[in-house]
Amino acid sequence: MSTIPFYVTVKGEPGKLGGGKPTYHPALLPRRKATEADVMEHLQSTYGIHRSDYKRLSIALQETIVYLLQNHNHIELGELGFIDLTVRSTGEDDPANVTTHNITKPTLHLRFSDVINRAIRLLKFEKADANLLKKTGKMHAKKR
Repeated sequence: MSTIPFYVTVKGEPGKLGGGKPTYHPALLPRRKATEADVMEHLQSTYGIHRSDYKRLSIALQETIVYLLQNHNHIELGELGFIDLTVRSTGEDDPANVTTHNITKPTLHLRFSDVINRAIRLLKFEKADANLLKKTGKMHAKKR
């Protein structure tokens, strides 16, 4: 398994004049976004799933999730996890006054399965070397 590089950044204390006592934290380097093409290429080379099959499955899953959300607010996705629909709303003094206008923000939450969460806990991190820092334009924080 490859490692994920990080660099050291510094943070001050909130509300303290001059930043207060600095603390040093790891931060992930800027990374390239994995595109849909990257996903399709990996699925094809690793699992033999063709691009057309991935595309059809992707569209079908999207349409199925939208369809199921019309009647459910929780969708189990097996080994992937589940999707939850929640809403933020404003209140009224009288229940008769509550309408759809009280819903201010519907939000979808994707919760990953235990299998994926365990895999995330096993990820390896390492401090980025000088060459990688130079490529990304970052540098480790120096002690103040």
